[in-house]
Amino acid sequence: MRLLPALLILLLSLSARAEESFIDGFPDVPMLPVIRSIEGEPVVFDTPGGTVAEATLMLEGTAAKAMESYRESLTALGWTCDNPTTAMHCWREENRLTFKHPANNEAGDRLILRLEPKQ
Repeated sequence: MRLLPALLILLLSLSARAEESFIDGFPDVPMLPVIRSIEGEPVVFDTPGGTVAEATLMLEGTAAKAMESYRESLTALGWTCDNPTTAMHCWREENRLTFKHPANNEAGDRLILRLEPKQ
């Protein structure tokens, strides 16, 4: 019986870690090691068609590497993604994700992540 409280604490801590591993405002998009940080706060709002969210991701490495890492991870989570070039689009159920280079990104160390209802 001593194991039951310890097991409960372990399960709760694992659950808390699982919640922390996704990008705020994007509950189905994992925070991967290719992301150094999020620039500012993600913008999230609900529309009659679904949730719209946008965030600027600060990268470790290149945008191409980050998009490829996300393509592999999101595919494993049930998303369908196209092959990344200057942008990548992923679809699942009623949602669409877009990863693209921002206009002022000479260093190539940022990506815009956008979630919107699939149209």
